[in-house]
This record gives sequence, C-alpha cells and structure tokens, in this order.
Amino acid sequence: MILNRLSGSLRRHDWPSVVVELAIVVIGILLALQVDNWNQERREAAEARVWRAQIIEDLERTRFELTVRRNYNAQALVFAEQALAGLQSSDPLDPSQSWEVVLGAFQAGQILPFQLTGPTFREVQNAGGLRRVADSETLSALISLYDVSAYDFELINGGRPPYRDFIRQLTPWAIQSYIWSADCQRDTIEEASGLTSTELTSCAKPDLDSQIQEALQTFRSNPTLLPKLLGRMSQLRVSDNSMSNIIKGVDELLAMFEKGAGYN
Repeated sequence: MILNRLSGSLRRHDWPSVVVELAIVVIGILLALQVDNWNQERREAAEARVWRAQIIEDLERTRFELTVRRNYNAQALVFAEQALAGLQSSDPLDPSQSWEVVLGAFQAGQILPFQLTGPTFREVQNAGGLRRVADSETLSALISLYDVSAYDFELINGGRPPYRDFIRQLTPWAIQSYIWSADCQRDTIEEASGLTSTELTSCAKPDLDSQIQEALQTFRSNPTLLPKLLGRMSQLRVSDNSMSNIIKGVDELLAMFEKGAGYN
C-alpha cells in the first residue's frame, strides 16, 4: 500500500508526499530492526542465564567430587601409616594385627579416578559466549580452574601410582577377592543431591590366617615395598594440598558467581 502511494507520488512529482512516504518506510524498517534486536538480546540473555546456572551446577558437582576424593585419599594415607609401622618392625604379630598391616598396605594403593573437565564451561567457550555469563575477573578464575588447575590436578593425581600395581602383585588372590567382595570400600548415595561418595573402611578380618601371615612375611621381606609405600604416602600428601587449593578456588568462584547474580 505504501509503495503504491510512493509510486503514484513519484509519477505526479508530489515531492512532499514522496518525502513523507519514504520517511514512513524508513521508520518502519528501523522499528522492525529494533524489535528484532530486542528479541535477539532477550534470547541471548535467556541462554546466558541457562549457561550460568549450568556452570554453577558444574562447580558445585566439582566441589563435591573433589571433596570425596580428598577424603578418600586421606583414608588411604591413614591405611598407609597403619601398614608402615608393621612393615618397619620385625616383631611377631597376631592374626588381627597382621590383617591390619596387610589390609593397610593394600588400601594405601586404592585410587578413585576423576577428571576436572567443566563440560558447560567448554560448551560456552566453544560457542564464544563466556563474556555473557560473568565479568572478566570471574572468567579469569574460571579459565584458571579448568585449564591451569586441571593440568596440575592431572599431573599430581592422574594415572595409576606405581605402588598400586606393585602391592597387588604381592597380595594373595584370596585376600584381594575378599577385599573386593567385603565391605572394605563403601559407596553412599546422598539423598539431597543423588551423588555418590566412596570411602575406604577397616573391614573385618577374613578366615584366611595362613594367607595373611604369608602376605605379611612377603611384604616385610621385599626390599622394594617400603620405599614404594613411602613414595605413595608422599604423593597422597601432595595430592591433599593440591585438592585443598582447588576446592578453595571453587569456593571462591561460587562466591563470585553469587556476588554477580544479576550479571546479564
């Protein structure tokens, strides 16, 4: 309709009408573009809120997983110290004492693998939307967590410690089978989050006294076991410091996200 009137005005050389009709067309186009921009901004803001919530959820899960593994490693260190005293001594031990040493030596090699990934962070990073979910300071801390801290975590905690395979090679299969089938490692599901935590426990002595005494003698007589155990204990201690620092960093990040709750 407007274009028809504009065409007629041009044929009549009615320049005032031409100007008016052109102005109406331009204003209509500008309004349409502005409405489209508003809609796009609303869609991007909604997407950013979803991303932000998912990143926070990832951080909370990461904190839980790191805490579980820090506690797990602390339990492994306690078992290692339990074994160390018995291995450094040549005093005879009764079956219950021998079991504590054998179990402690085996549990010291247990691991609970975990990778610090941040799936939502990677998704948003690949989509080029990081600056829509947080301020520059928060983003810097987030990038540091999933790049620098993740590398440090893998360097310290990644892979299988040499001690783990070594102690399994020395432990009689009957004892290993018992440890796996008995309540020597326990999983607990938290009702609130549905997440699973795992802990090492001092399970009851099996009716395998001869194998236990044999294992103790094998452990004590092996010249390589004690140095490997000490190395494992050192690694567990360093791992504890590393995870403690990462958990502190996650807590600080969560506080930063909460402080910037109105961002975007």
